[in-house]
Parts: sequence; structure tokens; C-alpha cells
Amino acid sequence: MDILKMLQESGKDLYPEDLDFFETELATGGDYDDNYQKQCRSLIKQLRAWHKGDSSKPEEEKDTDKENEKPVEVTVEWTELVPKGVDAGIPEMSAEELLFHTVLQMRESTDYKSKFKKYIAGQSMVDEAWLEKHYSFFADWEINAIVSVKPLSEPFLEKYFGAIDHDKIARYQCFSEAFFMKHFAQLDPTIVLQHGKNEWRKKEKRSKQLDVFLRLKGVKI
Repeated sequence: MDILKMLQESGKDLYPEDLDFFETELATGGDYDDNYQKQCRSLIKQLRAWHKGDSSKPEEEKDTDKENEKPVEVTVEWTELVPKGVDAGIPEMSAEELLFHTVLQMRESTDYKSKFKKYIAGQSMVDEAWLEKHYSFFADWEINAIVSVKPLSEPFLEKYFGAIDHDKIARYQCFSEAFFMKHFAQLDPTIVLQHGKNEWRKKEKRSKQLDVFLRLKGVKI
């Protein structure tokens, strides 16, 4: 793995957890000489400073034992190192592998939940078909977070209805009046009709069938 090349060419797209991964790789894997490691760690240090909001450029580290050795040329511009997310990916890692790697790293962070929700919301590959294929990878909380940021079909919601938080479905998903009436006992009508995303939550948009159903159930919203 050419870590230096990744840092030079994709530095602005790297995530903090990816920098942790590279540091571990430098320390435990591969045959990297001292000068190569020095250049990599210098770039990693610069990226971490940007993540922390420090716009000053760290001073170059001196290595008196390597004064006569020709350094590896670093061509990356400092202004190009501002991280902007991870969508562009890392060379030698597919987009899917990068997503799994990033989620695994997030699970170890203190602000894991807020990071996860924001990250998944921006991943176009995470659609219903993809989620169906990789459902077992995600923890229960993660599945419910996905339900709150990704649109899902009624067949999918029906299939996993027993495993998904019903209030998340009521608030964040679009579904038919028929689906609502079928699952009325599980879907809080206050959430569905006051905070949900369905167009028919407004009285003037409801069918006569739903109006009659709600009156019979004693719902006056």
C-alpha cells in the first residue's frame, strides 16, 4: 500500500479514522523506510491539524541522522489538504470497503451516533437494495438511523416491521393510507399526522376512507 501517494493525491478526502488506519499500517505493516515514514507522518500531522481547526502549518520535523539522505518529494499543496469527506474513496479500497471500514472506526468514537447518521445520509450507495444485501452488518440502532435518513418502500418496511422502531417509520418514512390503517395500532397517529412526511397528513389531502377510519378510532387530528 502506497500510503504517501494516498496522502498526496487524496489528502483532502480522508477521514480522521483513515488517518488512524494509516498510522497503524506504518507502525505494524509493510516495509517502509524511516524517511518514507517521516514524510507520511508529517502529512498526517498536517491533516489532523486541519481537522482540529488549526490553520497554521506545522513546522517540518528535523532528523539529524538523515541529513544527507535525499527526502521524498512532497508535491501536495497545503490548501488542498482540507478534508471534505470520504465519498471520493481511498485508492486500493472500493467504495463499499471504505464504507465498512469507516463505520467500524466510527463505532469506537465518542460521537459515533451523530457521525454515523450524517455519514450514511451522504452515501448514495446506501439504498434499499444495498441495505437488504448488507442488513446483518448493521446494529439495531444503525438500522433505525438509516430509516430516519433514507426513503424505503412499503414492502421493505413490511418485511422488517418487527425489527424497526415504529416511531422512526411514523416520522421519517412515506407510506400509503392503507399501510397506516393496517398498522394503526403500532404507528402513533399523532406522529404520523402532525410530524410525518405523508402528504395526506393534512386533512384536505386525506381520502374519505381515511377520514371515516380516523373518526371511528376517535382521532381528531
